[in-house]
This record gives sequence, structure tokens and C-alpha cells, in this order.
Amino acid sequence: QRNRGAKLQVQLNREQHCVNMSSSEGDAFLREVATFESNSFSVSPDQLGEKASNALSVTASSNTRHAALFTIIDSIQDTEPETKIIVFANTIFGGHESALAALTKSKRKFCHVSENNSVQEQNEIISWFRHVDATDEEKSRPRVLLLSFAQAAGHNLQEACHHVIMYDPMYSGSDAVADASVEEQAVGRVMRQGQKFDVTVTRIIVKGPDGEPCVDDWIVERNLDEGVLRAATSNFD
Repeated sequence: QRNRGAKLQVQLNREQHCVNMSSSEGDAFLREVATFESNSFSVSPDQLGEKASNALSVTASSNTRHAALFTIIDSIQDTEPETKIIVFANTIFGGHESALAALTKSKRKFCHVSENNSVQEQNEIISWFRHVDATDEEKSRPRVLLLSFAQAAGHNLQEACHHVIMYDPMYSGSDAVADASVEEQAVGRVMRQGQKFDVTVTRIIVKGPDGEPCVDDWIVERNLDEGVLRAATSNFD
């Protein structure tokens, strides 16, 4: 785990990239929560109960989330064209599928690990992001790797990567500690011994059409709560 052994000499910077959903997406979200609390974006998934799935699917597939992903990637690559970027997304409510579709449609060069890949193919894809490129052939490969949060554990990507994008927050239910632990495991792929650069984790947060706090805000605040993080990382020591 990233916290074992000597103290890391690099900083972890947590950033947020906030965007507003479109009016049509806002209408779709309100329809999903209408029976609970009409005309309100400030509702938590825990309050929504069984209706949380549909509401979270609306925000996970938001076109403004797609645009935010491209903006962040472009900003990183404009200043650090040789760096490699890891994008994590939640599979439970369609975030990973949404990110995959957006990246594919954009014609951008990227990699992802699919269940259709053989174990050898999966290992080869991941290995491209473990080391700094040395040859022209290696430098021509994609610089972006899309992984689900479920694929976060077990990879050491600190040598070539120091940028992580969280496409959508991790939410699987009411267990905040479990969800925060999954997110911290994802961060730990690059924030670990051997990292030579400060690590930047950028979260995409989708708000209501007029900037109203929405489910992303609630989940992120919950997952980054000091007590929750302390409990989530207690087994990292």
C-alpha cells in the first residue's frame, strides 16, 4: 500500500472540475426524483433509496461530463504531452460505459481493459502505463488509460503516471468507508513509493443546470470526509 514504509516526498493535490448539466439533463434528473422531492437537485442517493440508480445514471451519462473529461485531458496534454493519464470510472450506474463511449466517439487515442481481452492482453495494456517510454514505438502509443474502479487494485503505475481523473465518484450504497476505500485504492496506483512527481487527482463534478449542488457534491463530500478517509485508509498503514 502507498502509505507503508518511508514517507512519500511528493504532494497529493485534489482538484475539482465542476460543470453544469444541460437543461434537458436537468429535466431528466428531476423526473427521476419527482416522487421524492419535486424540483430539487439537492438530494442524496441515500435519501432516494431505490430511485437513486436512475438519478445517478442521468448524471453519469451527462454530455457535460464528457466535455469536462476532454477539457481536463487536453489541459494536461497541452503542458505535459509525454505524461500518461489514468481515468477511473464507476461501472455501477453507467459511468464507465459512458466514459468509454465518449472517448471512442471522440476518436481520441486511449486504452481500456475489457473482459473480452485475454489475461495476456490485459497485462500488456497495463504494462504500457507502468514505465516511461524509451522508444519511438512506445511514444506513439495512447497516453490515456480508462479503468473501472473495480480494476484499481494491484497495479503500480507511479513511474509513468502522476495524473488521475475521477470521471464520476464511487458510490455503491450507504457504506461510505467502502466507497472511499475504493477511491483511495485508485489514487494509490500512482501515489505510492517510487513516485517522483506531485500527484494531481481531478474529480469531475456535475451540478444542476444553474450550478445547484447535486448528487455528485453529496457523494464527494461524503467520500472525502476526514473521518471516513481515516477509516478507509486505516488498513493502508
